[in-house]
Amino acid sequence: MIRRWKITLFVLPLLAAGGWWGLPWLLPLPEALLRPPPASTLYLARDGTPLRHLLNEDGTRSAPAVSYAEIPPHLVHALLAAEDKRFFSHGGVDLLAIARAAWSNLRSHRIVSGASTIHQQLIKNTTPQHGRRTLWAKLTEALRARRLAMTWSRESVLAAYANRVSFGNLMTGAATAASGYFHKPLGDLTPAECALLAALPQAPARLNPFRNLEGVLPRQQHILDKMHELHWLSDEEHRVALDQKIVLQRFSGGFEAPHAVEMLRGAAQNGTVRTTLDAMLQQHIETIIAQRLEVLKGRHVTHAAVVVIENATGAVLTLAGSRDFFAKDGGQLNGAWAPHSPGSAMKPFTYLLAFERGATPASLVADLPVEFATASGTYRPENYSLRSYGPMTYRQALGNSLNISAVRVLDSIGGAETLLPKLRELGLSTLTEDAAHYGLGLTIGNASVRLIELANAYACLARLGKFKPWTLLQKTTASEERRLLGESESWLIADILSDNQAREMAFGSWSVIRLPFRCAVKTGTSSTFRDNWTVGYTPEHTVGVWAGNFDNTPMQDVSGVTGAGPIFRDVMLHLHEKHAATWYDMPQGITHARIDPRTGKRLTPQTPPARMSREEFFVAGKLPPPAQAGDYDARGRAILPREYAAWIGSSGNWLGDLVTTAESEARPVLRITNPIPGTVVILDPDIRNGGNRLLLQAMGGERVRWKCETLELRNEGAHVFAILKPGRHEIEARDEGGGQSVRTFVIVKEE
Repeated sequence: MIRRWKITLFVLPLLAAGGWWGLPWLLPLPEALLRPPPASTLYLARDGTPLRHLLNEDGTRSAPAVSYAEIPPHLVHALLAAEDKRFFSHGGVDLLAIARAAWSNLRSHRIVSGASTIHQQLIKNTTPQHGRRTLWAKLTEALRARRLAMTWSRESVLAAYANRVSFGNLMTGAATAASGYFHKPLGDLTPAECALLAALPQAPARLNPFRNLEGVLPRQQHILDKMHELHWLSDEEHRVALDQKIVLQRFSGGFEAPHAVEMLRGAAQNGTVRTTLDAMLQQHIETIIAQRLEVLKGRHVTHAAVVVIENATGAVLTLAGSRDFFAKDGGQLNGAWAPHSPGSAMKPFTYLLAFERGATPASLVADLPVEFATASGTYRPENYSLRSYGPMTYRQALGNSLNISAVRVLDSIGGAETLLPKLRELGLSTLTEDAAHYGLGLTIGNASVRLIELANAYACLARLGKFKPWTLLQKTTASEERRLLGESESWLIADILSDNQAREMAFGSWSVIRLPFRCAVKTGTSSTFRDNWTVGYTPEHTVGVWAGNFDNTPMQDVSGVTGAGPIFRDVMLHLHEKHAATWYDMPQGITHARIDPRTGKRLTPQTPPARMSREEFFVAGKLPPPAQAGDYDARGRAILPREYAAWIGSSGNWLGDLVTTAESEARPVLRITNPIPGTVVILDPDIRNGGNRLLLQAMGGERVRWKCETLELRNEGAHVFAILKPGRHEIEARDEGGGQSVRTFVIVKEE
């Protein structure tokens, strides 16, 4: 009998040892544990600031897995103090802890303590659960935990646990929790914050700091005390941690730069997506949009979009697609991507192509009424002011954004067949029709384009002709760069678009697009006043702004200067608050000379003294011809071609007595003396009996006949009156004797 007990006492330990070392090998580790933990897509700004964290298929968020080396020591110690203080000494199952828990539960006649190790919890979290957990299931978990301890390093186990454990509020993994609760990366957590996170896995739903922070703090403080007791915190660190006030900064996935993120989601990105966006700049520009649209809401302007491109890289620093993504009037529509008519913002590319073909900023274009025969009928462009400006240099025509001039210039270089291929090369992907479909109106914006693509075309101008594709994603290698436009010609365009004097006639001396530093700027307004734009650049940044309504209804008395212009100004000023804007050095291929802007010809010492002149820049070898004595009359007036005769005698002659033609001396020219173009009449409701009449007067004609499609005209003796009503009205005077006709327009408003 004694011999049997001795055998039993000898065999039982052998069996136990065999079970401890052998049985775990009979059970495989969970398949989910052998695969990398799923990481939901996380969008980051260029500085690492989270923009949005999408959900996994299981409805949780998880950041990319971190290695053991990336987990701060204080968080390692906090997790061990909370869950498994003998982690580095037991064999995957803590037998001492099991004995302690069994004794406590026996004394209390209920379960008051558990003994699961981190190994066991990791096995449980990666094993599919079916129904109640039986004793056999728990034994299986223990054996698998033992096998895990025998095959994985402790550091690997702890890292796997930290990446897979739930911290509540749909957050899986310590990195996700650090961002979600404190808006911090793991490495920036304090000991107090580490202890708070370590407190949560025990009961993530009950210990929800967003709902009841005070209920979590006792467990957090217990963990800090244990860390101190185990010599993982010094006395000073322990005291500071207990005194630290926990401040939560909720990041429940985030919703920054929503339009940009939605564009990237369409590209099927996975894992961590590092964008080019500047989070602080994005927020500031969204505020600018909201503030400026608040001022414009009385003029029926409901949305705006802004794109900022870093010229050196092509990186998109900001993309705001609407006033508010959650606005019920179309906020989720992306104004940076939805095509709209750009109006005059297309003109610079026409002039640049003209420069490449031999024209200069001093070349002259006749800004006079003109008609073009097209396949669909007669095309008659009109300027925004409904008046013509006579002889205009290309600098003045582009600076003042004259439609007639731009169409004439495009016609002179071959029409849309010349411009369209270049615009496509510059990335305007919406121009899918053939050149005949767009015609000469292409230069004044009759084709819809995307804001981000037009802004990137301007960025090519900003790089003096070098094209880079725009990007929202950070890249390890620089984007491909290729020359699409001439360097010298691009420099001339930048010089014109930054010349406040060149646009003074149309925009005034102190318009909103006049900045305290040199900046190339171009505005655009669609012909139906449904879209207005301001696009411009410095050597550092290109900014594109669109303003309008997503329901395509027209704005009220809003142009590119009054709508998009103030937003553009605020954005550009902010961009250069800390770093002053620079400007381009003059390329070696540029020279300069003094010209007469009435004729576009070069002034020389042999030229008679000119009554008008300005300094102009040219591509070397493309100087205009010198002025001759025959270009002026005895009074110093510039002699223009006969096509200007009617304009010289009209009220639109801004040059006055500085120009003439042989024909203008020979016969009188019909001109309207009242009303002058652009006259604004305010109707006073208190004035009756003639208060709504306007006298029409002209001179230089033999038999003048008046015509207006929108107003009633009355003859009273020798006089003709227009009976006024609110609106914009075009009035024509025709000399039936000489065949001349001129037009004017009035704007009538009610008081």
